[in-house]
Amino acid sequence: MRIAGIDIDKDAIRVVELQKGMRGASVSNHFKMPLVNGNLSEALKDVVKKIPEAEIVVSFDSRDFSFRTLNLPITDIKKIEKTIPFEAEELLPFPIDELIIDYQIIEKGEKETTVGIVAAKKEKIKTQLEALSSGGIDPKVINIAPSALSAIANHYLKDEKGVYAVVYIGVSDVDIGIFENGGPRFFRNIPLIGEWERDVCNTLYIFQATVRKDIERIYLCGSSGRDDVLKKEIAALHSIEPVQIDFAKDTEIKIDSEYIKALGLALREAEGKGFGVNLRKGDLAYKREGAETKKRLLYTIIFGGIAALLFILNLSVKYYMVESKYQAVTNEIRKNFNEALPDVKKIINEEQQLKSAAAEAKKKIRLLGGRIKGDVTALDLFKEVTERMPAEQKVILFEFSLEGDKIRLSGETTSFEAADKIKEGLSKSSFFKEVTLSDAKIGAEQNKIKFRINITLHEPI
Repeated sequence: MRIAGIDIDKDAIRVVELQKGMRGASVSNHFKMPLVNGNLSEALKDVVKKIPEAEIVVSFDSRDFSFRTLNLPITDIKKIEKTIPFEAEELLPFPIDELIIDYQIIEKGEKETTVGIVAAKKEKIKTQLEALSSGGIDPKVINIAPSALSAIANHYLKDEKGVYAVVYIGVSDVDIGIFENGGPRFFRNIPLIGEWERDVCNTLYIFQATVRKDIERIYLCGSSGRDDVLKKEIAALHSIEPVQIDFAKDTEIKIDSEYIKALGLALREAEGKGFGVNLRKGDLAYKREGAETKKRLLYTIIFGGIAALLFILNLSVKYYMVESKYQAVTNEIRKNFNEALPDVKKIINEEQQLKSAAAEAKKKIRLLGGRIKGDVTALDLFKEVTERMPAEQKVILFEFSLEGDKIRLSGETTSFEAADKIKEGLSKSSFFKEVTLSDAKIGAEQNKIKFRINITLHEPI
C-alpha cells in the first residue's frame, strides 16, 4: 500500500510517499512541486501524475480548527462517543451543526479518560476539498498539522519520557506541539511574522505556568536556517538548549527536514501512532465503495445480464431455431425466470417482466436507508416518530439516525417528564420492538432538557 502525505505551503507543495509493508514503512518517493504564480490547481495536477496509486492525506489549515483536551469521568467507549457532542457544544464558539468534530483518546485511567477534540467548520472543509478537487486530489484523510508533529515525535522520539516540545519551522508559519510521555498536551500555530521567536517562547512559558509542569526538552525541525534567534531566545528564557531531531538515524526513512510535515502526515496514516483525526465525516466523508454497495451493484449487474441474455436468446429462437429447439429454449428461459423471481406467479413476458424487476430493484436501492419488510421506508418510520411526539409538549429533534434495526434519536424538550412522555408515546407504536431513554440531562439553557432515545425495530432494514 502506498500512502502520500501532502503539505501545501505558500511557495510549493511538498509530498512524501511511503510504501507500507510487513516490515514497516519506507520512503518510495518525495518531491516538491513549486506553485507557479500561485496556481494551486495546476500544481496539484502535476502532483497526482507522480503518485497515481497512493492514498492521500492532507492537513487542514492550522488557523481554522479548534483543539481542546477534555477529562471525562467515564471510560466506556460507547459512552464517550455519546458524550463528546454535548461536551464539545459547550466548549466551542459555533453551533454544533455547523461543525465537523473528531476526537482521539489521549490517556485512559481506571475511572477517567482524557480525550483530544478537534473541530472545524464544515464550510471551511468543503472549500478545501473543492480546491483540492480542482487539481484532481480526493484525499482519504484530512488530518491536522499537529498530528504530523505527533507522528514525528512517536517515530523519532519514541523513547522520550516526561514533558517535551517539538517545534516545526515551516515556510510561512511555526507549529508547536507539547507532549507528555508521548501523548499530546497542547498545540499552537504561529505565523512567521514580527517577533515570532518571542511568541514561541511565550507559548512555552504560558503552558508551563498553566499546567504547573516544566518542559524538560525542546526539539526543533524544519527550516534550520531560521532557528538561530529562536535558539538564543529559548536558552535565555527557559535555560534549555534546543536540539535538532536527527532524521538520518532511521535507515528506512531518510529525508530532508523541509519535508517533515508531509512525512508526519503519511507516517500517522501508515503507522497509526500518535494523535490523529479525520475531518472527512458526514456529508464530506471519503466516498469508498463498501461491501454493501458492491452487493447491490452485483444484483443490478445480474438482473441486467439476465435480461440481456434473455433478449438474445429470444431473438435467436425466432430467427434461427426450429420449433422444437425454440420450445426447449423457452422452457429454459421460464426456468431461469422462476429462479430469478420465484415470487412472480403470473408470467406474461419474461423479458419485459425481468427488466421491470431490475428497474424496480434499482429504484429501491436508491431509497434513503433502503427498506424493511412490508415496503416500510425510512420516511415512514420518521413520520411515525414525529406523529408519536406528545402534542402538548414542545419537542425539537436534532438527530434521526437509522441503521439496520436501530434508530437513534436526539433532541430537546422542556422537562424530564416530557422526555418520559416522548418515550411512552413511541413505545405504543407497532413499528417498534423496544424503546429506551438512554440519556436525559439539563442543557446549557436551564429550562431545556437534552435527551437521547434508542429504538429497536422488529425487523432490520
